[in-house]
Amino acid sequence: MTNHEATLVREGKRVTQVFADGQTFTADGVILAAGAWSGQFAETLGVTLPVYPQRGQILHLQGPVEASHWPIVVGFHSHYLLTFSDGRVVAGATREEHAGFDVRVTASGGREVLSEALRIAPGLADTTLHEIRIGLRPASPDGLPILGSVPQVENVFLATGHGASGLQLGPYSGALVADLAVGHRPDLDLTPFAVERFQS
Repeated sequence: MTNHEATLVREGKRVTQVFADGQTFTADGVILAAGAWSGQFAETLGVTLPVYPQRGQILHLQGPVEASHWPIVVGFHSHYLLTFSDGRVVAGATREEHAGFDVRVTASGGREVLSEALRIAPGLADTTLHEIRIGLRPASPDGLPILGSVPQVENVFLATGHGASGLQLGPYSGALVADLAVGHRPDLDLTPFAVERFQS
């Protein structure tokens, strides 16, 4: 795993520069979409952002090529099955709320995903377990994404906190927040998703 660092430079009520991977970028506007690490970036701006990592363990099985024509299966607990053109079958995923930034594969996580996959599709029992991948999703306390402006910082916007729904909701959320960042009114009222909802 490669680690990269980025720093936001704030001057008054605006972020004027972003340092990332040894380069300096001038910023007219910044969208903070740093996944499970979004809270750490927000802290540098004096903003409390209650985003935390939700660990997901995902199995990749190598099935027959004809598996590429299987349907996507969703809707059983937090698990799903989907296939790729080479016959790879992806079975996911755990939703581990208290794992922190620990990216270990655990026996219980692997067992949970494999047991659910075999319960739904017992024919997968003879496939090859190719690998187990770990993801850290950016989760929020109420399960809703955090979208919109950053209080007291004029040109920083948030697009984070989607949890396990990021693959589905992320592109739409990104488009809404991008509209906001360039001064356009988004197609959806973002008030229910504002970070202020967590402030007492």
